[in-house]
Amino acid sequence: MKGEEQLLADDIAARDDALDVERSFIVQAPAGSGKTELLIQRYLRLLGIVEQPEEIIAITFTRKAAAEMQHRIAAALRAAARGERPEQPHEQRTAELATAALERDATRNWDLLNNPSRMRIQTLDSLNAAIARSRPISSPSSASGVRVVVDAELTALHRAAAISTLDYLEESGPYCDAVTEVLAHLDNNTSIYVDYLARMLGTRDQWLPITGSGMLTSEEANALRASLENNLDAAVRERLDLLRRLFPQSVRHELPTLFDYAACNLAAGENPASPICALAGASDLPGPEPRDAGRWAAVAELLLTQAGLFRKQVTKAQGFPAGAKAPKDTIKALLEELAGHEALAEALHEARRLPPVRYSDDQWVVLLALFRLLPLAGVELQRLFAEQGLADHVDIARTAAAALGSAEEPGDVALLLDYQVRHLLVDEMQDTSSAQYRMLEALTGGWTPDDGRTLYCVGDPMQSIYRFRNAEVGQFLVARRNGIGGVPLEPLVLRRNFRSGEGLVDWFNAVFPGVLAEEDDPASGSVSYSAAVAVPQLAGVGQVHVHPVFGNDKDLEGRIGCEIIRNTLQANPDDQVAVLVRGRNQLPELLAQLRLAGIDYRAIEIDKLTDLPEVIEVLALTRAAVHPADRIAWLGLLRAPWIGLGWSDLHTLVAEQRYATVPELLRDEKRLARLSPQGRGAIEAALPTLERLTAPRPSLTLRDL
Repeated sequence: MKGEEQLLADDIAARDDALDVERSFIVQAPAGSGKTELLIQRYLRLLGIVEQPEEIIAITFTRKAAAEMQHRIAAALRAAARGERPEQPHEQRTAELATAALERDATRNWDLLNNPSRMRIQTLDSLNAAIARSRPISSPSSASGVRVVVDAELTALHRAAAISTLDYLEESGPYCDAVTEVLAHLDNNTSIYVDYLARMLGTRDQWLPITGSGMLTSEEANALRASLENNLDAAVRERLDLLRRLFPQSVRHELPTLFDYAACNLAAGENPASPICALAGASDLPGPEPRDAGRWAAVAELLLTQAGLFRKQVTKAQGFPAGAKAPKDTIKALLEELAGHEALAEALHEARRLPPVRYSDDQWVVLLALFRLLPLAGVELQRLFAEQGLADHVDIARTAAAALGSAEEPGDVALLLDYQVRHLLVDEMQDTSSAQYRMLEALTGGWTPDDGRTLYCVGDPMQSIYRFRNAEVGQFLVARRNGIGGVPLEPLVLRRNFRSGEGLVDWFNAVFPGVLAEEDDPASGSVSYSAAVAVPQLAGVGQVHVHPVFGNDKDLEGRIGCEIIRNTLQANPDDQVAVLVRGRNQLPELLAQLRLAGIDYRAIEIDKLTDLPEVIEVLALTRAAVHPADRIAWLGLLRAPWIGLGWSDLHTLVAEQRYATVPELLRDEKRLARLSPQGRGAIEAALPTLERLTAPRPSLTLRDL
């Protein structure tokens, strides 16, 4: 790992390079590195040279991030207009760039301070929608006037489209054959069939370029099969080559002899059917060819447990009989040496699950049916969208892609964008999906190095958390290596951490290289750690204390967490404490302990709505209005603060009356007379209102009541 002085020098050089608006970059910016400030600085630098502000498009991942960026740029311009001169060096640079941008603004009469909407800062989804709307209204894929659906509503549409394909069973022809073939493969389980198709429709932007319309000729099907098998071959070859390279040189010369020893013992009688027997005659590690996958699986069988961890010892089941002391001692020492190589264990365990690189004829028949069925499901989804005036983000992106065309045959909108857009800035690049990468390729189609147009991407693959939204962190690594489309990207890495103290940064640098992968791997999305350095003003600041709780005792974890928070607040009475957890279900015990300890906390969208006392009382009121015999609801209603009956009075009211409803008991004068004076008064005050809950209401809805 580089020393701190070198990391600091690299960081300064990277930030200077990032403001060279004649070059294209992809910037890896870890948490706390000030990447948003740098993005704003580059945007301001670009404002100082362009003919029109619309020549710059800044793309962010969320609408909140887009609004924040636009606000910060406008704030920098306003501060520069007031002549403010900040003290911090990075803020001074921002102020200088904002001043230059205002000078350009005045020269070109942009009036950005009064027309901030001329700054095109938006999400990629909103850019796609804008491009789609730019198509002629007569275009079959025009997105004008549609409503974008997401989440549960979209899932329901996907399922409806999947179910619609079953109607083709009543017809004859290729679609009927495709549905029949896939159903037969799934043992005629229509539930699995619908679930599978619905999930696939959510990623149709990824497979439609492969399947097309699904109507493949024999020649096209053979070519597609060869292409897919070649891709499988390349992927398996890449994984095995990486696996081979991960083995330390220190064990390579001894392992083959042990492989052969174990294989010969097993073949001679212990277990001739063991996969380890494939290692007989080994003189080296298996090779990187797909045909070597079985031998790699044999290596995994010998060295790893079923859970994928390096064995601590071997037995006769692995080819090492009890009396073979020397070989067992040798392999035990090698296993101890390998025990710390987690990346190697993971790659070796993965070798057990590598797919064949050739399809069987039966598999290919099912795949061909699926290639025909998936576009059919897509057509059914488009029909539902058209009938209801709906679209999803995938549909909008595909419409935009059609509008953009390709680099060889650009559409009219692409020609318009080519005239307008000369600089593209992309934030949170690690959370961009494969389809969104293709969109960026379409946007930059026809761009060439040194033509004055630039692409600036910034993100941090170590922070990628949106795989559930089809984000592909591996694409970030590929873009860093190969660029995007025809635009090569120079890689930059920011090293300074402005957010965390030196003690924290040092801990990160010590711990996380062992948590993340040893090296980047685009195929699996594995990312290596990028070392950081604290800024001088945070030297000596920050501590890390680990309070382990073993087992799954959530109550104990809540008590310990509360005690840590209490002690921290007592030692730092003017500070605030932030608590980070993996998910909401880890918080109830801690929050309960905080409430018992009288520690105020602020938790946004953490407590379940139905756990809040006021909501529980409203629900009780609603259930009481719906059914006079719902005793629990009526007792909750009487107990609520708006009536406030005590526990003793509640018991007195309903005791020994299992079959009478609470409204009936409230009209029993003898029973009411036995209540406490406070309880009787509360009931008498509330009765006129309570009677409205049980009175006939033919024209009054529950909501109005």
